[in-house]
Amino acid sequence: MEKREHLQCLGRLRGLAALCVVFGHAFNVESLIPAQQLFNPVFLLTSSGTVIFVLIAGILFRMKAVPRLIAGQTRVREILRRRWAELSGVYLTVGMFLALVFSLKVGLEGGSAPFVFARMMLNGSMAHSYWYVPFFLLLMVLTPLHVWFSRRDIAVQIGLVLSGSLLSAFIHRPDHEAILGAVHALVYYLPVFWFGLIIGARWQAVLTWLHGKELLLAAAFGLMIIAQTAIGQTTAYLHPLGEGWGKLDLFIPQKLLFALVFMSVFQRTKDLSMPVLDWLAENSLTIFFMHPAILFLLLQAPHLSGFYVPELLLFTVVMIFAGMQLYRLLLRVFARLPSGISQLGQAIRTASLPAS
Repeated sequence: MEKREHLQCLGRLRGLAALCVVFGHAFNVESLIPAQQLFNPVFLLTSSGTVIFVLIAGILFRMKAVPRLIAGQTRVREILRRRWAELSGVYLTVGMFLALVFSLKVGLEGGSAPFVFARMMLNGSMAHSYWYVPFFLLLMVLTPLHVWFSRRDIAVQIGLVLSGSLLSAFIHRPDHEAILGAVHALVYYLPVFWFGLIIGARWQAVLTWLHGKELLLAAAFGLMIIAQTAIGQTTAYLHPLGEGWGKLDLFIPQKLLFALVFMSVFQRTKDLSMPVLDWLAENSLTIFFMHPAILFLLLQAPHLSGFYVPELLLFTVVMIFAGMQLYRLLLRVFARLPSGISQLGQAIRTASLPAS
């Protein structure tokens, strides 16, 4: 029962994070870009939802993988094999197709298509969200370091997380076009993952501490958005490593507060029926990786209604459900291919955002 309840709590948080990711990307439709400034608090609230995915991954990694690693019941290579099995399907189908399309376009324009293709496959820059694959695989390569961290005293752990978060605030999120974008992402998100390790080791104690503090944490979250606005952070900073040092990036602490608020809310409301969030959680990987392909088709969509928010919501819904239809189409296509190839399509069906 306890296991199912904590998975439900974190699952609903993951479903909300998936919704935030898609809604945040809706602001990239060219005719809706002015809405970033007009509704900046809303944009800041929903942007950088991937921080929440990384936090949840850290929590579940500590609950599931670390005890098995310490007990010698599993090995690092087994974790890497499992993570690759979860992510290779979508990366080597949709991701590779998009990389081929864009690299061929560059080739037709006189550029180096092989170089562009290799770069995209290396750093996941073929579309929004795909950078998560090389980043997360690299994060899993550091599994021995995560086990070492899990063995440290809490004071050492907190010191490392705070130091890493301060570094992240200055190096900003990576420009995923950079050849070493995955390494940059690893440095930026590592303290988030480690904060998840701290929570995962003390799950029930954390939930007990959070109980009744939702309004206080929500106020802190609101103040963090006000602070972002005050220092001029009206968007996510995306830079190659070593650039943009003059600005402070507050998305990590903002999103961690967001996660703690809803973690507690979803735990307290675990007996309530939330079919939409549960559906989003169940399909979070599909939504996360399929909506960018739909976004490309919407980038040139005109702004017709005169109202930004309804169109942002409309495009969010369209990206989610059209992405799900694309997913089902791919499954049907791969089911008709030779078995060795169709296994990649089957991997999409069985995958889930990696967590342990």
